[in-house]
Amino acid sequence: MTAPTGGFDVESIKKNALIATIVGFVCGGMIPGVLGLLGYLKADTEPVTAKKFTKWAWIAFAIIWVLSIIGIILYFVLIATLVSQTGTTTY
Repeated sequence: MTAPTGGFDVESIKKNALIATIVGFVCGGMIPGVLGLLGYLKADTEPVTAKKFTKWAWIAFAIIWVLSIIGIILYFVLIATLVSQTGTTTY
């Protein structure tokens, strides 16, 4: 006996959650991967909760990427600042 899904397209939810899981673990880290996995596991019994987990997996993935890009930019700015300061020092 299958649980009622309330008219949700469970296969679509599972597909999106699986993609979020794979992309999350490969490119985003643990948090998006785990949230996507939870979405995949909940898709058959609780599709609304599965959609929320999947949505938060994508949000966490985006936040991690934005923070990473900002960190890389700040790193290069710091290096450029240090190089320019050491280059102008006269003895």
